[in-house]
This record gives sequence, C-alpha cells and structure tokens, in this order.
Amino acid sequence: MAADALLSTLTRFHRDVVVPDIERIIDSRITGAIAPLREEMLANFDAVFKSLDRLETEYQSLNAAVRRLEERLAAVEQRLAAVEQKIERLALRSELVELKERVHVLEHRIAELETQL
Repeated sequence: MAADALLSTLTRFHRDVVVPDIERIIDSRITGAIAPLREEMLANFDAVFKSLDRLETEYQSLNAAVRRLEERLAAVEQRLAAVEQKIERLALRSELVELKERVHVLEHRIAELETQL
C-alpha cells in the first residue's frame, strides 16, 4: 500500500511539477530559436510582396503604353491607307491622261491616213 501511495505521489509530482517545468524550458528554447527565423521569414515575405506590387504597377504601366502604341499604330495605318488610295487615284488619273494622249495621237494618224486615201 505504501508503495502505491508513493507511486501515486510521484506520479502527481511528475505530472504537476516536472512536466510543466520541462515544457516551459523546451518552449522557451524553441521559441527562442524559432522567433528569429519567423521574423526573417516575415521580412522575406514582405520583400516578395513589395516586389510583386512593384511588378504589378510596372505591368499596368506597360499594358497602358502598349494600348497607346496600338492606338497610334492604328491611326498611322488609317492615314497610310488614305495616302495609298490617293496614290492609286493619281496613278489612275495619270494612266487616263496617257491613254487620252495616245487616243488623240491615234485619231490624228487616222485622220492623216484618211486624207492620204
């Protein structure tokens, strides 16, 4: 019976005194080792988030610049198409004038041939 009482007392002492003390010592050592690592990880995450934010801002700026360039390119293409149409019209007019001159020359030659006959 005395052995049972002693075992019971030692078990309570171990559970109530020794285990909490060991847990406190282990927790303080782990916390002391983990806290700097945690702070370093949080600082690294902050740096990554800051870089991502900067990249997002730059992406938005580049996206807006590309849109502006596309709009300007579309305007230039429209102007170029208008100029090409004008050039085609001028070329057609030039060909028309040339054909009229050739017709005039042919009419003149026909008239000369008619007079010879």
